[in-house]
Amino acid sequence: MLDGPEPEAPDEGPADESPEVPEMPDSGPGHLPRGLALLAIAAPLLSASLGPLLQLLGIKSGPVAAALLLLAVLIGGIVAVRKAFKDQPTMSRRARVLSALGLAGFLGFCTTLVIVFQPRPPPPELTRLTGGQDVAMVGFEGVGAGQNQQVLDDVSEAFTTALMKDQLPEGSRALDYARVTSPPLEVLGKAEQDHQELDDWTNDFIDRTNAGIVIGGLVTSDAAGQIELQPAVYVRAAQVTDAPELAGWYLSGQIRLDQDWSSNTSRRHVIAELTRRTRGLAGFTHALDLWRNGKVNDAKRVLDQLLPSGTGDVRQDGAEFVTTDLVRLFHGHALEQVAIGLPAAQRKPHLEAARADYQAIDPNGRIRLRARLSLAGAQYQLALGPSPSCRPGTVDSKALTASSTELRQLATDSRFSEVGRLRASVNLAQVEQCRVTAHLVPDDGTIDQALQRVRSAKGGRAVKELQTLAASVTAVHAFGRGDLAGAISAIKEAIAMERGFARRGLWHALAASWEFQRGDLASGCRDMQDSLNQLAEAVGKGEITSQRYDELKNSLEHQAKAVGARCTQVPQSG
Repeated sequence: MLDGPEPEAPDEGPADESPEVPEMPDSGPGHLPRGLALLAIAAPLLSASLGPLLQLLGIKSGPVAAALLLLAVLIGGIVAVRKAFKDQPTMSRRARVLSALGLAGFLGFCTTLVIVFQPRPPPPELTRLTGGQDVAMVGFEGVGAGQNQQVLDDVSEAFTTALMKDQLPEGSRALDYARVTSPPLEVLGKAEQDHQELDDWTNDFIDRTNAGIVIGGLVTSDAAGQIELQPAVYVRAAQVTDAPELAGWYLSGQIRLDQDWSSNTSRRHVIAELTRRTRGLAGFTHALDLWRNGKVNDAKRVLDQLLPSGTGDVRQDGAEFVTTDLVRLFHGHALEQVAIGLPAAQRKPHLEAARADYQAIDPNGRIRLRARLSLAGAQYQLALGPSPSCRPGTVDSKALTASSTELRQLATDSRFSEVGRLRASVNLAQVEQCRVTAHLVPDDGTIDQALQRVRSAKGGRAVKELQTLAASVTAVHAFGRGDLAGAISAIKEAIAMERGFARRGLWHALAASWEFQRGDLASGCRDMQDSLNQLAEAVGKGEITSQRYDELKNSLEHQAKAVGARCTQVPQSG
């Protein structure tokens, strides 16, 4: 085999250098600024998303968490700015300024997000009261310069202690919330100021504490240092079911001091006067509760004690916490309710006394419009005379016309509350229905318009109660047109929505009467039975007299016999 050429030997030069290895990511101190910068961006987003989640899970996120997040944002932002300048050493001065401003703005935006989205701590827990006349003291608000809120809180606490010692009804207690609550009471001292924020606060406070009576007050001082304390009380809508539009805060008469709060004698004088007045306030709320539960005669007796004695202006038992006008209004309502429970021939003195109460109310005062509405209602009741049926020739046509005119004005008065205007509308429908029945005026559509206004209204319990009354007027209106089926249907609707024994019993009596007229004897007997059952309960509560019960029972039995109906198992009055 022929030998070929020898292969070339490698050069004997220096050894080759190792190939370049890619640079590994920096895992040293240079990595920290980037992590902090990312944390600065993520922190507010984490706060915004995790806050609601933590609350949902029942985990509280308070100020410590917010402070940590803000600290992370601040550190990350500062480090991010320094890193940017270090990585760009050739950056112009203008670029550096713009970068710093941009990052500062972003930092501010992140901080704002943290503050806005950070879950706020829940409101403080408030002790819940259990009695219907338990008193919650929410404190005195210092108005103007020179008021020491700690001193005012001390006075509030001392007043609450004095109440607990001696003055509250049996089973009631008082608690001072002045150091844990801060209602915006200052609006009470400003004329024409909107009280909605204060009312919302108070309603929330009542929901949380179940307070039956809420008391507060304003404290001011003049240039000479003379102090004036004006107590205030909140009247709940549930306490004034016949006039829920009157719910709200009421200021009472001033208590003046010529010495400052450091005077023990002056402070004791204020506390003693506040305590004395609270006796009348407790009496007022007790009377409203009696009246609301059908104990109208008892309510009237309590309210009698809160009115000026004789012809003077001095009221008994420290009633100054509630305005005289407010007491007169509900005293009149109680008198009207007493009258309704009596036989027709005995009603006039009570209705005239109620009318006198309404006429004595300040025509320029806060409740003037509600007083005018009540006065129109009392005039209507008096106009019916001893036989309240609106039959031709039995009514006072002038009084009915005057009542109708007043109610028309109130139903459209923009100064009146929405509930007040609706009440005026349903009362107008009642009066106009009576005028039509008495053949004084033709049916011109006023009744239907007024009823439709009420029945289509939106609202809470007060509106629902007016719609119940409107359904009963609709029933009477349908009966007047000869529509017995429509009348029975409407009165059944009213009965289904009514809770009161007396009114429900009267409406069952109407249903029975109309069913007898239509020849539906079985339904007539059932409604007659239901009517007497309800009326018997009303007698037991004192809403109507046994004499009134017998009057209605005899009328129903007479109607049943007239159509040959045999209604058995009729109960007797209590």
